[in-house]
Amino acid sequence: MGRGRSYHLRVSQTIACELVVRASPERAFAAFTEVREVLKWLADGAVIGQREGGRWGLGWYSDPEGTSGYNIVGVFGEFEPPLGFVVRDLTFTTPEDEELGPMTLTIGFEAVSPEETRIAVVQQGVGEEPAWDAYRAGLGISWARSLEDLRAWLEEGRPLPGR
Repeated sequence: MGRGRSYHLRVSQTIACELVVRASPERAFAAFTEVREVLKWLADGAVIGQREGGRWGLGWYSDPEGTSGYNIVGVFGEFEPPLGFVVRDLTFTTPEDEELGPMTLTIGFEAVSPEETRIAVVQQGVGEEPAWDAYRAGLGISWARSLEDLRAWLEEGRPLPGR
């Protein structure tokens, strides 16, 4: 597993959040599953195999001038446009090659009106052990910020700075 440590620990915690956006379920689904969309609001790099069994991988540079960073990679266990998807065996890797996982990410899309969609995010399998402390501490905040970035992208066409 490279030069870092691997933490595949017991499943214990769940992070859940949701957001209602002015967009169709199809448009919201695409924002998570099409590389060109993901790069506008969520990640610095992405590899997405749009099918059950395909990979869902995202990456972020830890330093804009550097070459190392964070990534999260898993496999679509379910892929049902525009209803949702499940990414299984999700593993988060730090720039030091420390791995945290496996986790499961479930994202669902539900039309709440002709113009609005509820996006529900559930990330399961976050460990309680000390190795997970920093990841766990930032996860809820990170999802909340990312969903606000998604809202800006879907409703205003505003990508992240530099995109």
